[in-house]
Amino acid sequence: MSSKIPIRFLDAGLGTTLESPPHNAKFKADSSLWSSDFLITSPDTLSGVHRAFVEAGADVLLTATYQASLEGFAATSRAATLESASNKQREHKGSLAQDDSATYNKEEASVVMRKAVSLAKEAFSSKPYTESKSISKRVALSLGAYGATMQPSTEYSGDYKPAHMRTVEGLLHWHEVRLSIFRDDEATWNDVDFVSFETLPVLQEVQAVRRVMAQHNTTQHPREWWISCVFPNDDLTLPDGSPVSAVVEAMLTDRGDRGQRPWGIGINCTDIKKLDKLLRQYEAAAQSILDTDPTQDASAKRAQWPWLVTYPDGAQGSVYNTETQQWEIDPGMKAKGPQWQWHEELAEIITKTAERGHWKGILVGGCCKTTPDEIRKLRSQLAAIESDAYYLESG
Repeated sequence: MSSKIPIRFLDAGLGTTLESPPHNAKFKADSSLWSSDFLITSPDTLSGVHRAFVEAGADVLLTATYQASLEGFAATSRAATLESASNKQREHKGSLAQDDSATYNKEEASVVMRKAVSLAKEAFSSKPYTESKSISKRVALSLGAYGATMQPSTEYSGDYKPAHMRTVEGLLHWHEVRLSIFRDDEATWNDVDFVSFETLPVLQEVQAVRRVMAQHNTTQHPREWWISCVFPNDDLTLPDGSPVSAVVEAMLTDRGDRGQRPWGIGINCTDIKKLDKLLRQYEAAAQSILDTDPTQDASAKRAQWPWLVTYPDGAQGSVYNTETQQWEIDPGMKAKGPQWQWHEELAEIITKTAERGHWKGILVGGCCKTTPDEIRKLRSQLAAIESDAYYLESG
């Protein structure tokens, strides 16, 4: 067995945490912003949720930008959001124009979207964390799939429209424009530690974001970044039908114009019951690409591997209806009973994964229907397991 690998903790489901007590948010089915709406209507609430995840033990916070896009803000009435902010006694107008009769233009949307980075950064600024001797706490810029910004969202189906958004070139341009909102503002980019392309459902999008990062994640302003895909299908394929082997090949292969290789690869927003099989398939595919030199020892081989980034959902048999934006029990699935513990199942999967000894490190957290409480329990569970395969990188 080679040396222990580090484990870091990501936060969990921001939107579903906002829907849970004490926040009890009600997202409108026709909203183009979802949790990003809170950047305007209640930034203090977002800050409180970020702090709750930090207090629970998260080392990395995702920004409230998963569903944010210029198109989404262009479809959002400034009057409606400012009225909502007034009703909640919250104000965050920044440099926004005072004319509340129209939607948000590019400049206004960019101001709001960049604010998400500083809100996450500020959550780490309280005294117990600034004085910690553990690794520095980090902010991950959350960039959801193109489908996450559609109305209704299509990141679980991969049904991208219009037709040019099913091409690498179309997706490359769209992601390039959104990334530039953050990268082109020096103060904002300085606060970004990771870039996260999340819940990608189609192979062309994996290829597109690698090329985007090759062009814009330069040596002058490099950031560690990851690609995470979603696997809602029972046959463990992407929504577009691509098998895991093709997904990992698209993520890691350097042949041709493949773009920049990511710091991490992984799986998110996927039922935890699929996770162990998916991770084993990821490893088999990665081995065929990375472990090609028979003279290398285990440590040398691991140095070639990326980090694993995984944050499964905790829906307990529920599925998300993208039309109604509600969680519903799938008639074909039996919801897990009250004795089932998400953190225990995930800790067991992570322990087994670490024991196989492939990944350079593991960043683990939760997605939909997981809260700060699950992250706290997960950290405690992994800390309590006596394993020679991993160590918790922060205290």
